Amino acid sequence: MTASRTVREESHEVVVIGAGMAGLMAATALADRDVVVLEASDRPGGRVDTVRKGDYWINVGTQFTEGTGPLIDALHRHHVSLGTLEGKSVALSLGGKQVDTSNPFRVMFRSSMTWRDRLGLAAVGTRILANVPFLEMNPENRLAKRVRARLDDRRADFVLRGVRSELARDMVRSWSGQWMGCEPEETAATQFVFSMGILLTDPEKVDNLTLPEGGNQTLTDILANDLGGRIRLSTPVHTVEWTDDGVVVDCEDAHGPARIRARRAIVAVPADIAVTIMPGLPANYRTAFESIHYGRYIVVGFFTHEKGPQQWDDFLAISTPELSFQAVFNHAAALRRGGVRKPGGALACFAGGAEADALFELSDEEIVSRFTADLLHLYPELEGKVEPGILRRHPRVVPFWAPGGRASLATLRDSLGPVHLAGDYQLDMPSLADAAASGEQAAHRVLASLPA
Repeated sequence: MTASRTVREESHEVVVIGAGMAGLMAATALADRDVVVLEASDRPGGRVDTVRKGDYWINVGTQFTEGTGPLIDALHRHHVSLGTLEGKSVALSLGGKQVDTSNPFRVMFRSSMTWRDRLGLAAVGTRILANVPFLEMNPENRLAKRVRARLDDRRADFVLRGVRSELARDMVRSWSGQWMGCEPEETAATQFVFSMGILLTDPEKVDNLTLPEGGNQTLTDILANDLGGRIRLSTPVHTVEWTDDGVVVDCEDAHGPARIRARRAIVAVPADIAVTIMPGLPANYRTAFESIHYGRYIVVGFFTHEKGPQQWDDFLAISTPELSFQAVFNHAAALRRGGVRKPGGALACFAGGAEADALFELSDEEIVSRFTADLLHLYPELEGKVEPGILRRHPRVVPFWAPGGRASLATLRDSLGPVHLAGDYQLDMPSLADAAASGEQAAHRVLASLPA
């Protein structure tokens, strides 16, 4: 803190640092106590970001909501309708053809591929699908443990071992970029295999993808509104220090520097920020945080004005390895449940990993121009029916681990005396649902440690 300025002193029972999904869920569970939430940015929600227009919305941050756990419980509790993605699948656009990937035969033989490409993709698919059943088993199963450990220790590009097809390599890179925001050489195989295994099997068997009415931000808006003045936006935290007796948080808001003393704290921020604001971290916690890496994305959302059925209506996503973006997410898919199709739609174009890294160097106008041109190349029927793109740059989104990095994860599930940690990095497969669950779990641990 700057010595020339007066530091305002406050006391609260609990301070929550970070107003993303984890922090909001933690504060909501602590709403009956004296809790304050400190958020560095000018909006709550973290990576949850939705733009709405008329009947449609575009998630320009986190894409989907998972259908189990505290997150869905909160949506039901607040009477938020959920649009189902049952019956929707993922398509691949290649060589001017769009093929449903839930039918491997069509992918292999109805796409424009050489036999080398077909054999390469068959090898990749076989390696992914051979491991998926073990990831779906109870993690305490002995064989499942062995397979998970092996995948945790190897890079995701093991699926390309011996594959000579450039197309197969491009597609694996595209899949890794669109679903994890990183390159297959960067991440351990576990997340990649699990994510791709779900999408290469029948999506109807997957009950954990849904879209809340109005987009993912519907819930974060409700939670933030309920918390009201307990949330302090544009309030960056400088340091968090603790003893056995409590926590001291130094921060700064519009009124100047402040020092908040609390009995407990929940730190619900990304790993690199946690390391920065907690200089007193023990070495094993610092190592665990520094083992977490984050995927990065460029997202451009488009509201559209087409009429009548369209070739993308039955797909929740379309992989596009040949374009400037790697995938198109169709947010209107949850609304296409038979009957008369409403005019218009909402599409989000994603580039991740190295593709996003290169795009970060360009201006907003250049990125939107490239994505618009490629969207019209993909779907020429949208000519004259696409609104200006809505751009978001996300340098830090999905947590992932390099081979061997996940071994230290268990450390971050333990509290640091009165400081508890929350975030989607704490659970096995990082997701919005995991962020919500970790926040609620941290709140319950805090409640258990405080007198009633």
